[in-house]
Amino acid sequence: MKIFVFKTNIFNSDKKKIEEIFSQYKGIIKWEIDFESKNNVLQVKGYGVTAQKIITSVRDAGYLCEEIV
Repeated sequence: MKIFVFKTNIFNSDKKKIEEIFSQYKGIIKWEIDFESKNNVLQVKGYGVTAQKIITSVRDAGYLCEEIV
């Protein structure tokens, strides 16, 4: 399993939209956003998904998404 961590501008009110995006990927096991962090950190765990696919999907929905390495 891979774990990816991203800096975002996703807020709690956007959670449903992000859920719809990630439901398209069968390989995503779990995801969560830390709304307490100043960077609204998104953590995604899964198989067969890449950081670039996640970034592209989130950005296409109109949000900032940058991988934290």
